[in-house]
Parts: sequence; C-alpha cells; structure tokens
Amino acid sequence: MSEKLLTLRELSEYLQISEEKIISLANSKVIFAYNLGGEFLRFRKGQIDAIRSEIDSRVSEADRIVVSETRKKVKERFESLNDGRRGNTFRDRIADFLYFNDFYIISAVLITVLLVVIFRG
Repeated sequence: MSEKLLTLRELSEYLQISEEKIISLANSKVIFAYNLGGEFLRFRKGQIDAIRSEIDSRVSEADRIVVSETRKKVKERFESLNDGRRGNTFRDRIADFLYFNDFYIISAVLITVLLVVIFRG
C-alpha cells in the first residue's frame, strides 16, 4: 500500500517552517520533492523524517513559523465537527442527491415527456 504524500502546506505545518523555505530547500536538493503535473510539490514523510536533523540545521529561527493557539483551536474545532459526521441524516443525503443530480433528473423527465408526446401524437 502506498504511503500518503504530504502537500507543501502539510509539510510546513509538520516541520513548522515557512512554505518559502521548504521550496528553497527542495530547490537546493536538501529535501526530495515530487512534482505532480509540473506544478504541485509533494513530499514523503518517511524521507523527511530521515533527514530531519539536516533540515533543522539549515533552518534559521526567522524561517520558523509559530502556530498560534487560535489556529490550533480552530483546527481542533474543525476536526471535531468532521469527526461527528453532522449533516448525515437521511434528509440531508436526499437533499445532496437532488442538488448534485438535478440536471440529470430534469433531463430524464423532459426526454420522457417528449417521447410520450412524439409516439402518442
């Protein structure tokens, strides 16, 4: 089973380093990065953990980011809301189904009405 690759933001939060510094470390080949579509950088957590001491030695305190308590609280609150699976009632699922499939339902009804009119008339 393949391991999940970290995005630039996830790695920034994991290492508590600015995204710009991570990009510069990737450009200087300190951190091995995977390019997806030539645009998006992804990183393997195992590789990052293996060279963590080298990364720490190359990063100054100015490049470190401080995760504020407010940001942590907001993140914990968001995760707790998602863990509860709120909004997953039968009524909500029907509403979601109709919202995402309304075009197909209306098209099927319209085509059925047209076929009835054509073959009866």
